[in-house]
Parts: sequence; C-alpha cells; structure tokens
Amino acid sequence: MKTTGLRSVIAFAIIVVLGLAAFSAVTAGFAAVTSDGVRRVQLERNPRVLPDLPLIDARGTMFSLRDYGGASNRVTFITLVYLQCQSVCRTSIAGQSWMQHAIQARGLKDRVRLLTLSFDPANDSPQVMAEHARRMGVDADLWRFATVPDTGDLNRMLALFDIIVLPDGLGGYSHNAGLFLIDEFGQLARAYDVDRPDLALADYLARAKGKGE
Repeated sequence: MKTTGLRSVIAFAIIVVLGLAAFSAVTAGFAAVTSDGVRRVQLERNPRVLPDLPLIDARGTMFSLRDYGGASNRVTFITLVYLQCQSVCRTSIAGQSWMQHAIQARGLKDRVRLLTLSFDPANDSPQVMAEHARRMGVDADLWRFATVPDTGDLNRMLALFDIIVLPDGLGGYSHNAGLFLIDEFGQLARAYDVDRPDLALADYLARAKGKGE
C-alpha cells in the first residue's frame, strides 16, 4: 500500500512539473498570461529584424518596411488596421491621432514618427488611405498610411506583428491589435495596448532620457 501511495505521489508530482513547464512555455516564463502579454515580453527580450516587405503609401509611393530598419535617431510607432473597421481599429487610429498631436506639441517630430498599416489592401487603396488621412488631419511628414500592394505579402506582414485576422461573416474582420515600436536600431522592439498611446510615448521618452538622449 505504501509503495502504491508513493507511486501516486510521484506521478502527481510529475504531472504538476510538466504542467508548469508547459505553462511556462506559453507564458514566456510566467511573465505574461495573455497572448498580447506574451508578445510584449517576447519583443522586449528578442526584438525582430524588419523584413524586405514591399508597401505602398497613400501617395502611391512604393517603399519597403526595411527602410525603417536602419539605425536612426527616430523611432516609429506602428499600428495595423482596416479602414472600414468600426471597433478596435477606431481606437488604434484615435491613439495615433493623439500621438500626432502630442508629438507636435512637444516638438518631437525629429525623434518620433507614425505608420499605420492596413491589412485590407483590396479596399484600402492609396486613394482611400489618402482620403482617410485627409479627414484625420494627418501631417504627412509625421504620419504615414500604407498597405501591401501584393496580397501575397499580407501573411508575412501579419506574422511579423503576431496579428490574427479572421473574416467576421459580415464583410469585415475580427482581429487582435497592438501599438508597436520600431526602436532607434531599426528593430521591432516593443508592443503596447492600443488604448494607451500615452503610456507608450511616456515609456519611449523615459527610456530615451535614461540613455541621455
């Protein structure tokens, strides 16, 4: 009986250890309990190199996401949206609008810029993006709208930011979101909540101050 009891205890202990190991693996070492939290921790620990991803902006200008990948004295805050969205995308764009005003008010245009990427290239053409930017009062030297000209590159863009997009059956999409930072080294290095652009900007400024910038 004692042997059977001991085996049960050992078996239970093994199950607990394996469970903890699995939970650690999916929570970035217990540092986060949500998928967005895990993404945040992973980016802070292992910033991602920007790929050569072709993009087209609201002016019809072709460029590559890698153009943002070189060392620079400017950082870039990025969010991903589709312009017909009536939910979280409005929060994302409103957050970047707030950041535009904050950057202008604080004289940070030479240090911070904004990029909004659409994952709906079929509907968000350069003309549509330009009209949306006009309505938002976008400062084109500070804030840029762009999308992929080739839908074959869409999955690469989404995977880079860990964005999951699913058709909602109503002509739109269900998706997660994030406010991302490309740092001074040209790496995708941080992720923030889209509804707290103030904290994202404050975090950047605090880290920059710590570096003596």
